[in-house]
Amino acid sequence: MDRRQFMQTTSAGMALAAAPRAWSSQDTNGRLMIVLLRGGMDGLCAAPPIDDADYLRTRPSTAVRSDLALDNGFALHPTLTGLHDFWRANQLAVVHSTGFKYTGRSHFEGQDIMQSGVAKPYASASGWVGRAMTAANTAGGVSISIPMPLILRGNSNATTQFPNWMPTLREGTARSLQQLWGGDESLQPFADSIARDNLARRQGPMNKERFMNARSLEGLAKLASAQMRRDDGPRVGLIDVRNGFDTHAGQGAEQGAHAQRLKDLNRLVTAFAQGMGEKWQESLLVTVTEFGRTAAENGTNGTDHGVGSCCFLAGGLVGQSKVYADWRGLKKAQLFEERDLPATIDVAAVYAKVLERVFGLAPATIKGSIMAHDSSPHLRGLLGLA
Repeated sequence: MDRRQFMQTTSAGMALAAAPRAWSSQDTNGRLMIVLLRGGMDGLCAAPPIDDADYLRTRPSTAVRSDLALDNGFALHPTLTGLHDFWRANQLAVVHSTGFKYTGRSHFEGQDIMQSGVAKPYASASGWVGRAMTAANTAGGVSISIPMPLILRGNSNATTQFPNWMPTLREGTARSLQQLWGGDESLQPFADSIARDNLARRQGPMNKERFMNARSLEGLAKLASAQMRRDDGPRVGLIDVRNGFDTHAGQGAEQGAHAQRLKDLNRLVTAFAQGMGEKWQESLLVTVTEFGRTAAENGTNGTDHGVGSCCFLAGGLVGQSKVYADWRGLKKAQLFEERDLPATIDVAAVYAKVLERVFGLAPATIKGSIMAHDSSPHLRGLLGLA
């Protein structure tokens, strides 16, 4: 199996960060779910600028016609019906023509930057969410993925798990590990975690069919919500959607490869919201992608690596549905290098507001030690923040 096949078959992972030890005085007690959309989600497909006269000209075969209207001349892809329900409930914000300050168009570099939050690729061994958890004095986390995602690194107590159908440990083996490691502060949490996981698996054996359902995006969303809705449950989760948005050919419009990925995203978000129940009102789900796609379609009815995209924020902590954008249009002169939707809003500034809202961290702390960013007046009011 080559690397691409492995990345495709390892299609999703989920990480959960445990409940906080202590929170700042501004803490909302909120829950944060990060959804990594690897491959470069096409913002012009996910949230088409239906009022831009150049959209249909730029994409004669892949332009999306949609009646899921938002505001400011934008709409949602027709597969995103659940997100549109959140829009009507004042629980969806869309930031458009946004992205990281990275223009190299490499998946490897871009995905490192989107997780580290550092503009230079491979310059940090920790992630912006992990650093924020440390700054807010939260406890460790458990990553249900292979391996621990960079975005959560920076919290020394984080561990990893992934659903499997292999035989469980004998009860005596798990108990022996607890006895053997019980006197070591660094090892005891791992022994306890192994024992809890082993007990749960013995009580609910997982065959291959159940495993495939559990590792699906919808299954991971349900698993995440079942834990995050508990009062003593984790405050931070992550679902990692791998490489599905890299649609160089056959992207389609209302139907096609990109539409299917968006349909999966819609199922993920709605399953998580339903699973959270009343706690959805205290939750924020945020999408992250490494870059966007070219404004114009290519010769194979697809799109190539670009710069700007869009970002979705859903949940009760949104407070007001709105499209936030510094929209320049789709004429060649208005595009980055005459080919890409420009990142006119630094998406790191969006995530800075997320960290401020969920963790109660001061903007100066976020900007100085967690994630440098260019502030934007176009984000005023996002999440109820100045």
